[in-house]
Amino acid sequence: MTLKTRLAVASLALGILGAGAAYAQDCTPKHEFTTISAGKLTVALTNTPPYSLEKDGTVSGIDGDLLKEFAKENCLEITYEIFTYPAAVSAVQTGRADVAIGGFYRTAARDKVVTLSTPVYLDQLAVVSKEGYTKVDELLGKKVGTVEGYDWVMEMEDLFEGSTTYPSSLNLAQDLQAGRIDAALEGFGAAVVLNAGTDLKVKLLEADERVTATTQASQTSFLLSKTNTAFVDAMNASIEEYRGNGLIAKTLVEYGLDASAADVGDARIIE
Repeated sequence: MTLKTRLAVASLALGILGAGAAYAQDCTPKHEFTTISAGKLTVALTNTPPYSLEKDGTVSGIDGDLLKEFAKENCLEITYEIFTYPAAVSAVQTGRADVAIGGFYRTAARDKVVTLSTPVYLDQLAVVSKEGYTKVDELLGKKVGTVEGYDWVMEMEDLFEGSTTYPSSLNLAQDLQAGRIDAALEGFGAAVVLNAGTDLKVKLLEADERVTATTQASQTSFLLSKTNTAFVDAMNASIEEYRGNGLIAKTLVEYGLDASAADVGDARIIE
């Protein structure tokens, strides 16, 4: 390579580096805070559609799309690793991730070890059936099922004689689709995903004092560090902004959920 060629290559390289530096400088973060790795937002991702999932080499789903907007506004590159729910909590707790996403309920147990962001949206209670039931009274005398661990299990067992609990949402959906039960009580997001492409109808269960979740649906949060208060403040401010400008409602609808789930009410924690 001649001296002239080497100079030309060096000049081109400097030009590219300079352009990259200028691009980075043109991006002004909306908020001031630090992250585990400078310039990056490290995400503990749970593959739980439609709340969060991996798609096209990045985070997606309702939580993922909102997080991508936050990263863009704050000049951050998203990096992520896939975790189970318990492992994602631990990743934030031990400083291996800035944030965990996946429709996490605001529970007292989680609140002890990580910071729960301001509520993002509600995981509303859906009833899935061929008939399109929407009322508790329509389910009386029917074979009704749900998943172990949901906070409406005991109320369901009291209301619907012979009701069935299943170890997973998949097991519940399979029995419903096979006609072994008449209706399923399920979180709205999971119901939409697991029954897509079937003739089953996913409807919000109308408010009824006999089923607490219909009047006080579980709120979801992003899981954040207990020590990075500036980051928590920035995330909370952004979530409230996204609620106010309609971004949360729009994102919910894009994933098949009801826009009303963006109206979370006062923050509360499940004991």
